Amino acid sequence: MKESPSTISEQDKENQLIDKLIGNDDLAYEILVRQYSARMYAVARRFFTSDDDAQEALQKAFIQVFKKISTFNKDSSLMTWLHRITVNEALMIIRQKKRQNTLPLESFTQHYNEHGERTVFSDNSEQSLMEGLGHNIEALFEKNETKFSLNELIYQLPEKYCNVLLLRDIQEISTKETANIIGISEASVKTQLHRARLLLKSILEQKDKDRLEDNWKVN
Repeated sequence: MKESPSTISEQDKENQLIDKLIGNDDLAYEILVRQYSARMYAVARRFFTSDDDAQEALQKAFIQVFKKISTFNKDSSLMTWLHRITVNEALMIIRQKKRQNTLPLESFTQHYNEHGERTVFSDNSEQSLMEGLGHNIEALFEKNETKFSLNELIYQLPEKYCNVLLLRDIQEISTKETANIIGISEASVKTQLHRARLLLKSILEQKDKDRLEDNWKVN
């Protein structure tokens, strides 16, 4: 007896859609966009303050989906795959913007060696910094009543730290998934996240110091 449409599982429907996408079915492309664009946009939007940037990431993500659909493993989740592609495209845009950013980082990075390790903190002071930073970057900015754009500061970080901080602290992606997206070990994700938080705090402290000095000059 032929299986009725009502008994077809969601996984079967997904596989059928993928088969049609691989076959360049125009209707299948429309269905994909209609079913997944909102969720993919939500992923992209969390990386940007600008809707235009999020829309750009979404459009580029769909282009990559259409190009790479034949490589999709049906044993995996389609939404997870789409999520990963969207994140990658968002990070690409961020890297492009970072290259256009003319604000120098020398004053912030001079105390880090070529491995991204802080060279002027003792273990105790580093631990103190981490305790002050906590596990939520947003909370740090709120606590210090800082008016600087969070994204603006993150974009100033070296690329590998920028990526891992966006994925873990802003996008709230798991360590395991972050490792898969970036292509590094989970241990490296944890190490880079630790250093990224320290460097971000250093940048914030420098900006606060500069602001105080400016206030003294005015007064």
